[in-house]
Amino acid sequence: MKHTRLLINLSVATGFALLWHVESGAQLAFATGADAQVTADGLHRVDPSQMDDPAWVSEGLDLSRYNRVYFMPTAVVFRDVPERNVSIRSMDANDEFFVTEVRKARLAETFGESFREAAEVIVSFEVSEDVGRDVLMIGGLLTDVTSGVPPEIRGASSQSSVGWAWEANIIMEVRDSMSDDVLARTVNRERIEGPFDVAEVGPLTARISTEWSRLLMRRLEELRELSSE
Repeated sequence: MKHTRLLINLSVATGFALLWHVESGAQLAFATGADAQVTADGLHRVDPSQMDDPAWVSEGLDLSRYNRVYFMPTAVVFRDVPERNVSIRSMDANDEFFVTEVRKARLAETFGESFREAAEVIVSFEVSEDVGRDVLMIGGLLTDVTSGVPPEIRGASSQSSVGWAWEANIIMEVRDSMSDDVLARTVNRERIEGPFDVAEVGPLTARISTEWSRLLMRRLEELRELSSE
């Protein structure tokens, strides 16, 4: 799988944090000096020495006081790519293509289902059906979604291959369920690399949604470990 660095605009509209790896025993520290940054909604950049990529969290974050999670609705937003005729000879391995409404609905449906199902990998939290003082609200989003699979390929067979399937910003947003305050965001840019036979791509979508959802849940666990006092 290919990981590509995402350039972030620190604004109200974005304010996203890149996904990171937490070392065992690490304590949360904010960036200082030239690295210090604060998003428009008050999230501070974490010290770059603690994480492989930038991350932003709220001041005084401590997720250890939360025992349960409540799921916000998921969302999937696609890049606007114009429709065009494609043939086997004209295709390039890095091309991105128009996504039909059927494929958009399929990805949105499978991601919504798998995000909630992925809660089974959370060991630090129970799932709640309502808000509460010890309840986090968590939301999963896919933004700027693109596809390396054209809706139709002239001269293609079921054995024709494409270089990659889906690419997206995979976002976790964490909020306090009582105040609705944003506590943290994580973002990673992921591309599912092939090659894949064209016939494989449909069934692959559900597996990709599951993989991305579980990745977000693991990041939630890392957030809790890093922020616990």
